[in-house]
Amino acid sequence: MKLNSLFICVGLSFLTSIASAYIPPTRMILQKTAENAGSGIYAIEQEVQFANGENTLTLRETWLIENERAMRVTVTGGKELGGNFKLQFVYNGGQKWSLVNNNRKGDKIPTDFLERYFHYRSSENLASTLTQLKILPNGAFQKKPVGRIGAEFKNEAEPWVRYARTEGVINYAFGVAATADQSLQNPGLWVEQDRFVIRKLRLPSQVEVTADNYGEFNKGLSLPRNRTVRWGSNTATIRVISVGARPATAANQVQPQSLDIKSEVEGIQSIPAKDAIVEFYSRFR
Repeated sequence: MKLNSLFICVGLSFLTSIASAYIPPTRMILQKTAENAGSGIYAIEQEVQFANGENTLTLRETWLIENERAMRVTVTGGKELGGNFKLQFVYNGGQKWSLVNNNRKGDKIPTDFLERYFHYRSSENLASTLTQLKILPNGAFQKKPVGRIGAEFKNEAEPWVRYARTEGVINYAFGVAATADQSLQNPGLWVEQDRFVIRKLRLPSQVEVTADNYGEFNKGLSLPRNRTVRWGSNTATIRVISVGARPATAANQVQPQSLDIKSEVEGIQSIPAKDAIVEFYSRFR
């Protein structure tokens, strides 16, 4: 009995110490997170899988990424779609560009565009986006004065960030913690404590992304090999196949002028996964 009481006391002490442990300033956490987005231009091949009736449908994405503001993706279907599914988008200048009737058409980048969060190289831009999403309050990224000596030196707690466990690791969790009586979950960002990589993101629309199995690639890029996107009753899984650096001249290929593929969606018109695919590429891509 005494031994059990000892274990309980030790456990409570451990939890208390974690809860009260030092959390770095938001500014530092986001700066280190942005440093993991690498430098230069990357070509990334990945698969996106959707439940399709009793089967799984796989689409292939080829990304060219300069940073969170300049990207291009080309999407193709497998044999089951008979080559009748192709998409291509360029994200640049705050617009999502595509070829429509042989003309370039620009629309505002969707609010739920997900890929950028893993490629923010500017911590200021990341903080600005998180503020717009109500994950951070205004002024959270501002540099705070630090006292030099004695009583002037103190760590002021930031109520919008806390420790939380997700995907099996301890994270810095940004946003308002959920309560039991909430019908909707609050938006939030979870950054792994030790590696400063994104492990989970929940947007105000309730779309949620979890990231796992991070790999280290050229020029300082840390990227999850596996991601899961959940929205409503739908789920899509993303698996990275390859990552490679490209020369600076490849920047021309993330401009609207580089578009050379018109959308072709005939191949998905009669399959069970059609609605999920259409929503995924209109909302999240």
